[in-house]
Amino acid sequence: MFYGVQYYPEHWPKERWAVDARMMQEAGINVVRMGEFAWSALEPHEGALDFTLMDEAVALLDAHGIKTIMCTPSRTPPPWVFDRYPGVRNVDAEGKLVNYGFRYTVGLSHSEFIQLSQGIDRAVIEHFEGNDAIVGWQVDNEIGMNNDCDCERCRRRFHRYLEQKHTSSSGEASIEALHAAWGAHFWSFHFTTWEEVPLPYLSPQLALEYRRFLSELNVEFTRWRSELIHELDPGKFVTTNFQSFSVRHTDYAQLAKVIDLNGMNHYPARSPELILDYYRGARGTMLPVEQFTRLLEIDTGPGWMRLWAYMAIAHGACGVNFFRWRCCRWGAEQFRDGILPHDGQPARRYDELVRMGAEIGRIGERIDHTRPQSEVAILMSYEARWALEAGTMGIAEWDPSEDVIAIHDTLRDQNVPTDALDPREDLSAYHLVFAPRLFSIDRQIAENLCAFVENGGTLCLTAPSGVVDEYNVSFDTPRPGPLAEAAGIRVSDLSPLHEPQPLHSTAIPGLEGAEASVLSDEVHPITARVLATYASGWREGLPAITVNQFGKGRVIYVGATLQGEGLSALVTHLRAETEVSSLCETPDGLRVYQRVGPDERLWFVLNYTEEELSFTPPDTWLDVLSGETCAGNLRVAPLDLRILARDARGQLL
Repeated sequence: MFYGVQYYPEHWPKERWAVDARMMQEAGINVVRMGEFAWSALEPHEGALDFTLMDEAVALLDAHGIKTIMCTPSRTPPPWVFDRYPGVRNVDAEGKLVNYGFRYTVGLSHSEFIQLSQGIDRAVIEHFEGNDAIVGWQVDNEIGMNNDCDCERCRRRFHRYLEQKHTSSSGEASIEALHAAWGAHFWSFHFTTWEEVPLPYLSPQLALEYRRFLSELNVEFTRWRSELIHELDPGKFVTTNFQSFSVRHTDYAQLAKVIDLNGMNHYPARSPELILDYYRGARGTMLPVEQFTRLLEIDTGPGWMRLWAYMAIAHGACGVNFFRWRCCRWGAEQFRDGILPHDGQPARRYDELVRMGAEIGRIGERIDHTRPQSEVAILMSYEARWALEAGTMGIAEWDPSEDVIAIHDTLRDQNVPTDALDPREDLSAYHLVFAPRLFSIDRQIAENLCAFVENGGTLCLTAPSGVVDEYNVSFDTPRPGPLAEAAGIRVSDLSPLHEPQPLHSTAIPGLEGAEASVLSDEVHPITARVLATYASGWREGLPAITVNQFGKGRVIYVGATLQGEGLSALVTHLRAETEVSSLCETPDGLRVYQRVGPDERLWFVLNYTEEELSFTPPDTWLDVLSGETCAGNLRVAPLDLRILARDARGQLL
């Protein structure tokens, strides 16, 4: 198991390095991540490459038993790049050049930058190839951040992208194929040449495709480096750090296909727990390469740093890498995280690091042999989010991610292990699948979901789903588009709910009187059965929730947004119908997570409150941290955890 920190040797005098290495070693650190912002230190002048600093730092850390995840540094060029090659700079939507001084102000379609970035990255990889102190590689940092560019060069590359994507039956680029996909003549949007296609304006089709294009630039940027690393330094893993769930610049499901290990920024309480499961995804594991130690804007006292790290491990992480070793004394991140404060002296966060390091040293290998195991999945599509955001529905203050986060939080609070996946992934292992606000659906997604239901799965859709195709063009068949037959309904209209509306239901326990909000699909059952109706207003008596038998399985359609007790009632009902059980009942603030291996089952029981809480797990367990046998009512200290173990057959070890 990786237990690490982010280290910036270029920020500190060399005489301090040995002190840092010794303190890391004493804390149980076995890996550091470095180099993502070091281009200016490695090449202060064009062509003047000097790896002495990094060589010495890597060797010193290795002598203390600490390996390195080395980063390629090309996404933060030094000043000389901008002075000598002004064409590298991005252009914003208003046509203004983006000034040097912030991160990631260069364009991935700009030939000068591509050549320079490939040069420095190749030089770094070639220099460190075969170095046993390098355990893995990270492709830069936060791929895709701030790389949106509206310059003419990006526009020309976008045209080439469109030519390759829209072709005739003979395989030739066809502007008419683009019209067939996007529509034509609306506001005279009808092109005779590729060069006439503008950068995104009010066309939802154009905006979605440009978003895809920019995402593919990020994927291609990563793919090139990943392939080069595998060629030059075989046997080393390649990762990069996915950002917070609120960041939508890159389809991380596609980016994951060109690396070996999904990395991520883990910034609780700023980001929902959902991202831990989504970034774990189909791979079954991930690594927080940036694990927050504190939040300046949140009162994070002793215990939170350790608790958040174990949260990530409980969700399937193969370790944690804290950001950062020491607070920087200057720059834009001067008051960001750090194990050590600005003075470099050990304080409470270092003590917490030492405590957890000792624990990981004892049980880390044991955890490595287990993985999360779930019967429930939540689907999330970046393309569906982009399509919603590119559209012109005109619904104010509406977060397209609202439903997926709320459903995941509800399952988490009920202690139900959950996977989060792209809707194209294999769903055969699951009994219950939620697909909230699946606004855009292509043929592959539709076939995958229908096959899941036909084979006996239960699928829960929420409004508005199946509204547009992969080009953001509205279906000319009844909604939810290619899922209409499976859902057994026809949706004729969609309108906002300016005020929450109560529901009536005798079929779903606890739903009576619960409120629907945000949106309302006007649902007409065809073969579906009504589970809930609206209880007042002009919608009174109209279906709000339906269920339809399709093949061996069922489709539940929720025509509005449920929250709080209403959503909890629905999730509880669907779990009962699909025989998906909770791990254990716990009081609010106490959550149970599960990892399963060939030999044993681990429960991570985390107390997110500043009060002692208790619960009663079934049977008898071994507390792997204390070595004690536990049964009956178990207490968990404030901001603390227990890790409980039984063998794979459910017997006490």
